Amino acid sequence: MNDSHLPLRFSVPRTTTLDTLETVLAIARRGGLQLAALELDSRGADDTIFLKLRAPDTDLLDLFMARLYNVIGITDICPLYEKVTRMHVA
Repeated sequence: MNDSHLPLRFSVPRTTTLDTLETVLAIARRGGLQLAALELDSRGADDTIFLKLRAPDTDLLDLFMARLYNVIGITDICPLYEKVTRMHVA
């Protein structure tokens, strides 16, 4: 199967990291996406989350991105189209 991949990065306030991550993963699951990798970086003022999602169709990834922009508290959403070396694929 040739799945499409979407590596991305976004920031969330430290006080809402788990709630926001739960919301984002629920949107991905309901949208038919699979989680390929997840990493949390807590070195900055906000937590930075790195995700790599997988889908059988690129339209599902586009729909996920549109929905991600509506989640309250998420900032600095950045799809990473270049090769991401810090991801650990599950």
